[in-house]
Amino acid sequence: MVLSGFPLFFGACTVSADTKMATFIKKRFVRHLAFYTGFAFLNKGIAFLLIPLFTRYLTPEDYGIYALFLTAVIVCEPLLSLCVQEAIGNVYFDQSKFKVCEYLSTFLLFSACMFVLQVSLLGLLILFPPGIFKVPGFLLLAPLISMSYIIIALLSWMWQLTERPVPYGKFNFFYLLSQLLLQVYVTVFLKLGWRGVLFAQGTLAFVTILVGLVLLRRNNWIGLTFNKNCLSFGLKFGIGYIPNVLAVRLNDSVGKWFVAQRFDLSSTGIFSAGQKLGMIMGVYNSSFISTYRPWLFKKLTERAARDRGKIQLSVVLAFVSILIFACVGSMGMYLFSGFFLGENFKSALAYVFWSTFAYALSGMYGVISLFIYHTGKSWILSLITVSTAGLNILFTWHFIRTFGMIGAAYAPALAWAIMLVVSVVVVAQLGRGAVR
Repeated sequence: MVLSGFPLFFGACTVSADTKMATFIKKRFVRHLAFYTGFAFLNKGIAFLLIPLFTRYLTPEDYGIYALFLTAVIVCEPLLSLCVQEAIGNVYFDQSKFKVCEYLSTFLLFSACMFVLQVSLLGLLILFPPGIFKVPGFLLLAPLISMSYIIIALLSWMWQLTERPVPYGKFNFFYLLSQLLLQVYVTVFLKLGWRGVLFAQGTLAFVTILVGLVLLRRNNWIGLTFNKNCLSFGLKFGIGYIPNVLAVRLNDSVGKWFVAQRFDLSSTGIFSAGQKLGMIMGVYNSSFISTYRPWLFKKLTERAARDRGKIQLSVVLAFVSILIFACVGSMGMYLFSGFFLGENFKSALAYVFWSTFAYALSGMYGVISLFIYHTGKSWILSLITVSTAGLNILFTWHFIRTFGMIGAAYAPALAWAIMLVVSVVVVAQLGRGAVR
């Protein structure tokens, strides 16, 4: 990819700060961001209603099982796709090699084959468990749910890249509303516990895949085509990106696994509930980056010197807005904790602030990582995030012994803080290399 876009971020700014601020705020980007973020919070607000539902109608043990199942899902997803879809942004802005429709179609056929392979392997492990390790039968749902997440990600990518937040918002609204209604039905009325929650997830995943494929086809984003060159290009980027995706996602699960090993499923459920409330920061991170990414990639691809100050300012504003929302969000979670947490989960409140702070640092890293992503050097992102996961594991192991369960909340915040500094240094070096 184009490394020469990096001087836009690290070059000297020749326009006054006041002029830059006025110009930047007048631009469509800020207005679009406000609209996009508002829509995302409307959608995610529905998802947050599941927290008080689960903490009242599930036992801490049930919630612990559900949290561990979601960990299996986030591991299955990148192994289904091999992260080939992560290069869509680069393909979209440079279609000299491949058309987007051709690339997406190739990717979906490849993922379908990986889905069949993954289900077959899980089935064999369930029927013929290796040694004393028993594989639960409900894990067969993990590939199905992962496949639905992949379809949702493809739709989101295309709506973001074509700057169409309204269909994105509508789709997510109806998806999350359906999830809420299904979960209410199986947990409140049928009282099926964690089994009902997984059944609802599986049913919704199946319907989502069908609807998502129809929408992709209706927008002419997929067809019946396969190009091995597309797959080769995607695999070259994606395989290097897999450790990055797994490390980012497993970072959220490190604390759960350590708590489950050292304490019990009840403690795991309480810790997971507190961490889940802190994920309100993750909602803002994803909302911001969804809007920021296509805007930034355009600026980096154009390589216009006049955009240098705007990019500098955008990064500063991103960091400031993330910090402000982290403070406001964590205070809001404390104020409304009585609504979100049932009586059995009151102790989860102790983990909310540290979870929010860790997500805030992760969001700042997400902004900086876009500059690395644009180079196509996915292995650098993987190296940074795997190092973050390694630090998280090391800190969690040490802190949980020193401070107890709260130590599992300290660890990711410290790990992300260290690697945020490292990522800034790495991007600075890439920028200097581009200038030479």
